Amino acid sequence: MPETTRDTPGCRFHPAQTRRPRVNIDSAIAWLVLSISVFCASGQILAESAPAQPPREAPKPRYRDYLQAKQKARAWFDNLEVDSVELLKHRIKGKKKVAEILGVYMHFQNHTKDPQEIAHIADRVKRIAAQTAGPDYHNMSTCNERELIQNSMSYFRVMWLMREFGLDISSYLEEVRKVKLRMDEHFKKRGPWQRAMFAEYYGRFGLQKPPILLNVTGMKKGVIARRLPADRSDSSHTGVEWSTQDHYDLTHEVFVAFNYGLEPTQTRFDADDLAYTRKVLPVLVQRCVRKNNPDLLAELLSCMTYLGWQSEPAYREGVNFLLDVQNADGTWGEYEEFRKEYGKYLDQHGYLHTTMVAMRALLEFYEGHWKAVE
Repeated sequence: MPETTRDTPGCRFHPAQTRRPRVNIDSAIAWLVLSISVFCASGQILAESAPAQPPREAPKPRYRDYLQAKQKARAWFDNLEVDSVELLKHRIKGKKKVAEILGVYMHFQNHTKDPQEIAHIADRVKRIAAQTAGPDYHNMSTCNERELIQNSMSYFRVMWLMREFGLDISSYLEEVRKVKLRMDEHFKKRGPWQRAMFAEYYGRFGLQKPPILLNVTGMKKGVIARRLPADRSDSSHTGVEWSTQDHYDLTHEVFVAFNYGLEPTQTRFDADDLAYTRKVLPVLVQRCVRKNNPDLLAELLSCMTYLGWQSEPAYREGVNFLLDVQNADGTWGEYEEFRKEYGKYLDQHGYLHTTMVAMRALLEFYEGHWKAVE
């Protein structure tokens, strides 16, 4: 009887139908080892040729709160009308407000890579800047001395911001040249940091500097150079806290050094200057928190960001304060007591600057790339 093979119960098959080819075990093992080696080598090559991925930063504290604050503030800015000529009629520094709103959008643009967002900003900036083409805007030759001092710095800053946004400033620059002699003369009434900033603008636009701007190598008479103690405004005013002007001068000395946050490094301050700022700025920040002053606080925080003092506990305290005190409409500040005096223009007179500096400080902390100095 022919040999049969049981495969399943009740089934009979011929051996030839079930016989499998014989495999050389040694060859199979060798092929497997070779395949694994090739696979591993190719993986190593791919890993070495692929660009290294930087470690993803952990979200900063209260990041969601920040995003909500940014969204509300941005909506408020987008709906705010800033007409320098109209504002001037209501005793508001028109050109200064144009510079502030353009500065806001410069910071928004510098912290986004979204093409749609960039296009939206460009459209908004063009509409704001259009007013500078009108003859009423260029009144620096006929305005009184007080208005000249209040708006001259902003007059240059608007022109510079327009150029940074890629707008044509040729006609604007011609208007500046027409009033250059008056500008040169009024520098005698300006302080150290203002002269330093005007010298920067004159250099940027190829304007010949008057003698008073030729020797601006630092701010030797400024707050930082004088080392004002943190607990008093001056050694001759014992026990008197810093005035608003002291804060303003200190912050703007730092702003000028870093081009208002648009330059990552500075060359104006030496090691002793920096040590002084690290000592005094946290004290001033905590004082502004206690006094519920988001305007000065935000400017101080920006200074600490530029200088690298973000690891100071007062810095985090200040950021939390800004997130906590934003108004429901997206603004910062408390100016309603002046509503009767300024009416609908109170937004431009008071809220615009405070909201601008608060949003800038938060943008720089949450989305900027400023390195902290330990």
